[in-house]
Amino acid sequence: MKTQRLFPQIFVVAIGLLLLGGLGAYWPTLVGAKPLEDPLAPAATVGDGITYQGYLTDENGVPLNGPVTMRFIIFNDAVAGSTLWDSGDINVTVNDGLFDTYLPIDTDIFNGEELWVSQIVDGETLTPRQEIAPVPMAHTLRPGAIIKGTANALPNNYLLDVQMNNDVFAFNRGAITGQSTTGNAIYGLANTGRAIYGQTQDGYAIYGFDGGSNANQGYAGYFYSTNGVGVYGYSNGNRAHPNIYAPGVYGQSNQGVGVYGRGDTSNSHSWYNQGGYFVGGKGLYALGTDSAGETGYGAQIYSSNYRGMYVYSLSGHYDAYFAGTGGIFVNGTVVDSVANSTSLAVNLGETTIAAGDLVAMVGVAPSPSGDMTMLAVAKVDATNQSAVIGVAVEAYTAETITHDDGSQTVGFSSTSGAITPNSYLTIITEGLAPAVNVSSLALVTNGAIGDKVSLAPTTNGEMALSLSESGGIVVGKMAGQIDEESGTVPMFIDID
Repeated sequence: MKTQRLFPQIFVVAIGLLLLGGLGAYWPTLVGAKPLEDPLAPAATVGDGITYQGYLTDENGVPLNGPVTMRFIIFNDAVAGSTLWDSGDINVTVNDGLFDTYLPIDTDIFNGEELWVSQIVDGETLTPRQEIAPVPMAHTLRPGAIIKGTANALPNNYLLDVQMNNDVFAFNRGAITGQSTTGNAIYGLANTGRAIYGQTQDGYAIYGFDGGSNANQGYAGYFYSTNGVGVYGYSNGNRAHPNIYAPGVYGQSNQGVGVYGRGDTSNSHSWYNQGGYFVGGKGLYALGTDSAGETGYGAQIYSSNYRGMYVYSLSGHYDAYFAGTGGIFVNGTVVDSVANSTSLAVNLGETTIAAGDLVAMVGVAPSPSGDMTMLAVAKVDATNQSAVIGVAVEAYTAETITHDDGSQTVGFSSTSGAITPNSYLTIITEGLAPAVNVSSLALVTNGAIGDKVSLAPTTNGEMALSLSESGGIVVGKMAGQIDEESGTVPMFIDID
């Protein structure tokens, strides 16, 4: 029976990290490993294969000499497992029991998992299998190397843990650094988890820098998604200086745009083609600052081919609310098929107002917030016909809104139903009113689009719309035919 004996570990240290009786390191002058073609060339890397060395005796302990047929098989288990590599039979020369041989192992099997080598000498399998221990030059450090394993089975849950203690920030310092002339310096791929994950206490979890001089050529960070989110930013920080807004995503540029978003431009009517989409207590907060003392804009909105801005409130509150002292300045002419001037008012009359009724001014009243006044109206009758101001649109209710900072404001939302006394409503004072109530159908046969419509009392003292201008107040022009079923007519309101 042949036996293999290992040299003691202290001898391994004494001869300069020569690992005997197992996997040898790549030290050609010490263990006879296959030399690199150019060991001094900067581009040279560790070659394939390992050096295996051991000591053989017979059953009586006598060292063997001469040629021996040997075979080496690598398994992923100490006693069973799968065959990962097989040398086949090779001839090895033994001198006084000592031998060494080069094994051209496929290095893809070295991925950090435990491996064992089985040795067969002249057809006899030696036991037990020998565990492959770490070596001075690990194959997992070669270009293209792969590290495999189950992360949650490791003490720190990381397959690769690189740590660097250095409190001085500099661009040429990093726990992991990558450099590439054309490809990816560092590339991460994950099916369901995080391809690249960064964590920091007070620094930068992931930092990207583009030092190029060509305009619009480099990206400090570039993110692409085929079916999800390109970039997702989340912050759980307190809103305090200097991180006063605790932003999920923060962008800054000294010469250009801090954050640039671009949506699909092939269909401007698609709901999900926005260049930027914001959801929050305030969907978008914009603050214009200009240290040079020039004019700054909280928001500058521009469209190359359609409306500069479209505002719509889904909840029925104001589509837009302007609280500044400057009000609104419009530089241009509004041309739109549904353009009109709409105001919020309160019904201070004694009767209920319905949508489409003509209303008249009866004064002003304090707003629910108490910081301004608002128009007070009533349904038009014989007593207030000279103060006609517009047409009722719909009922509104007032509600108190509490903001994040604890402050409160009053908001309005639309509601269905009639407009009872002391309740709120919107009125059209000028422009297109789609449906104005008429108490007389005399316009059915006589009226034409563009005809002036007047408001005048009838013989029984009620107010009615007619085509006659004598003795009445012109409230506008017909914009369509009367709907006999609803008793309404579309009108362009233009009260004299």
